[in-house]
Amino acid sequence: MDPTARLKLEIDLRDARRQEIEARIEAHNLTVRRAAGGNQRRNLSISAPRPIPLDLLAIGDSWFEYPLNDDGIITGVNQAIVGETGTQLQSLGSPPPTILSYALHGLATTAMLSYERQESMLRALTDPNTTQWHNGTTADAILVSAGGDDIVGDQFAIYLDYHGAGLNKARFQALLASVQASYLDLFALRDTAAAELKIDPKRIPIFGHCYDYAIPNGRAAGWPVTLSGPWLKPSLDFCGYDYTEGLKIVQEALDGFRSTLLDLASDRITLPGRTTNNFILVETVGTLTRDIVRPNGWANELHPYSEGFTALAIRFLVALRAQFPGRI
Repeated sequence: MDPTARLKLEIDLRDARRQEIEARIEAHNLTVRRAAGGNQRRNLSISAPRPIPLDLLAIGDSWFEYPLNDDGIITGVNQAIVGETGTQLQSLGSPPPTILSYALHGLATTAMLSYERQESMLRALTDPNTTQWHNGTTADAILVSAGGDDIVGDQFAIYLDYHGAGLNKARFQALLASVQASYLDLFALRDTAAAELKIDPKRIPIFGHCYDYAIPNGRAAGWPVTLSGPWLKPSLDFCGYDYTEGLKIVQEALDGFRSTLLDLASDRITLPGRTTNNFILVETVGTLTRDIVRPNGWANELHPYSEGFTALAIRFLVALRAQFPGRI
């Protein structure tokens, strides 16, 4: 593709993603307004008011926004953890949560937290229109799925030594430092929103996850027709590793990523002047099996089948219920 055509494609894609987010914001606003009207009518006829549905802001990658079915065919239906249909988080909750999702597949944390996207999220979190959120103020919590696309993909080769040494610990640690910086920036964005609203940042906890042990088998999304990927095997092949060696390298990489998030969740590393990040790590490691067998195996190198996404959504459901009893 020539440079002019590539630039036009990138601009068109960026515009389409911006329009998609704007449409989600309007749909979320409409859902909240309709729910508010319905609750008022119901509460007039019953003595005990119903609990306010949990209202969440979600940002993330393909584990939150995955428009393929189990056969790798584009359906336009999001079957991921915060998928709007099927048996994912919305359908599992009682009452079902409302989610304003900024998630888009394929985003690294640096793209996820570009100034334009942060500006849009800050506007949503501090919207003076009281019908934007069920509680009339802001999101009850922020869900985040981030960091995987910083590591995997064609750039995965950067973090591998050639022929035998495996993961290059120094280079990979530098990458994890970048991911950590992005999470700390998200915490700062949340704190900025809370300051504008004059509320305690602890009122907006952030929930993240640590993925699971992927399998570098070369299977792409859209198998047997490649739509995206593979994200692991090509780099491992190039650097001279077989499948068994690749399994160990991927596990080591994920363990390092998980350790980075644990440092944030346990407040071993915080923003300057803060004693807590108010960050809850949802333990997703061990949810999926390291094979391609349903229900909880891998549909491709990075994504489970729909049943696996349901199992992951249940992990989030348990964590949210512990924080917000009776609201989901």
